[in-house]
Amino acid sequence: MNRFWNLIFLICLLTVVVSCGRIHTKKINPASGENPVLSVEKASFKIREGEKLKFSVRWLGMEVGTAEAEVKGIEKIGARDAYHIAVHARSNALIDIIYPVRDEHHSYIDKENFHSLRYEKILREGGYQADEVIDFDQENHKALYHSRKNGTKKQVLIAQHVQDEVSSAYWFRTQPMKVGDAVHIIANVDEKNWDFEVKVLQQDRVEIKELGVFDAFQVEPAAKFQSVFIRRGKIRGWMSTDEKRLPLMMKTKIPVLGTVTVVLVGYEGW
Repeated sequence: MNRFWNLIFLICLLTVVVSCGRIHTKKINPASGENPVLSVEKASFKIREGEKLKFSVRWLGMEVGTAEAEVKGIEKIGARDAYHIAVHARSNALIDIIYPVRDEHHSYIDKENFHSLRYEKILREGGYQADEVIDFDQENHKALYHSRKNGTKKQVLIAQHVQDEVSSAYWFRTQPMKVGDAVHIIANVDEKNWDFEVKVLQQDRVEIKELGVFDAFQVEPAAKFQSVFIRRGKIRGWMSTDEKRLPLMMKTKIPVLGTVTVVLVGYEGW
């Protein structure tokens, strides 16, 4: 059951974070001079204070949980203005009896340079708990990991303009793209730096019962990045092509467990 819920909610986070392309990952080493430069060119999408995305997580046709991603506003991280993005994922009342999940993620994205300044995660999954904050010193290319649960600290090198698990999605949504494009996202997760190559596959028309019909990019991420993606199972996702760049839906068929679907069921702030 623990393995099942880890899969379900990692998939849920995937939809909010990077529901946007075929992804091949490569670990990078900043100390070796591997510092891919990320473009900060903006597309029509811009982060909007007050945007809230609401998702339904469904397994075998039943809703087993929900998730929300909200732009809380602009806050100060040190001397920098930063967008505060909050992501909450939880199991529903029936599943709570077996394995309650209450996961919380906070990303603080530099308003000017659009890289991560701080990332926090508070996980409550059955008997498992984690409470961690990562402060990114983008100027000196260092990150400080701090466990608020046991007090341990660790410093690691980071790549230029590195993203966290949540900021990666919002950065990607700002990028100009068309079918056939490839975009690189550099993210630091679990004390490691990763280079994502994201490919946009094709365009579709997608109908969501609660929201209507959208023109969308059809995408197919390769599940390789362990902290965000499941290790096995084919994933197919859709993201709107308009200025909202909404992560609309994701489906994956997991061996043994069956099909999991994450659907956008509501959004505010537009």
